[in-house]
Amino acid sequence: MLAFLYNQLAPRPAFLPLATRVDGPAPSGAKGVVVFLHGRGGSVGRTFPTAGAHDVVRGLRDAGLPSDYAIVTLEGPYATPFRLGGHHWGDSTEAQATTRARVRKELGELLGTGGPPPAHLVIAGFSQGAGVAIDLAVEDPRFGKMASFSPCQSALRGELPKREGLRVLLAHGSQDAVCPVEESRSLARVLEAAHKDVQYMEFDDEHVVPAEVLSALVALATAP
Repeated sequence: MLAFLYNQLAPRPAFLPLATRVDGPAPSGAKGVVVFLHGRGGSVGRTFPTAGAHDVVRGLRDAGLPSDYAIVTLEGPYATPFRLGGHHWGDSTEAQATTRARVRKELGELLGTGGPPPAHLVIAGFSQGAGVAIDLAVEDPRFGKMASFSPCQSALRGELPKREGLRVLLAHGSQDAVCPVEESRSLARVLEAAHKDVQYMEFDDEHVVPAEVLSALVALATAP
């Protein structure tokens, strides 16, 4: 029992790669890749709450993401207390910076010397994972597209307008009581003022990802 609890609650050791799930072709040979980061309490198989599914893989395939696109879901290295099997990306700026370095390393292993061009490499996330996705888009020029769904916060959002050649999709529920919708509204205003390629979607719901948002992510991922 103690060993089971330790495996459930202890952070994933730094010498191990992050828990990763790949759906579709190997990322190194895929036409496109969507990397998705779950919210607090999620996992590689429980990525966000939505009416149709909790799994981004099922949601994106149902929304029409082609079979020659790979979907990569990564799991935060920190266990979420009181949520068995749940994980998060870090509770401090330093912890999240370390986690992002682990994500970049894992992505390097998956892509190798191949992989799609930036126009077909997307970093996306929900809730806490959305904030991490924003920060990764700032740091990693391999990503040509970024999708942020209902972020709570981002350490590097002030640097996002400086990223050249990045297409952005933002989506947030107007009734969100977990992560305020102003987080996305204000980021959209900043990006629009900087004349960046940004699409903003606001929907009448709470802390969820509706089907129309997943359809928008598929459109973003597959656009030239």
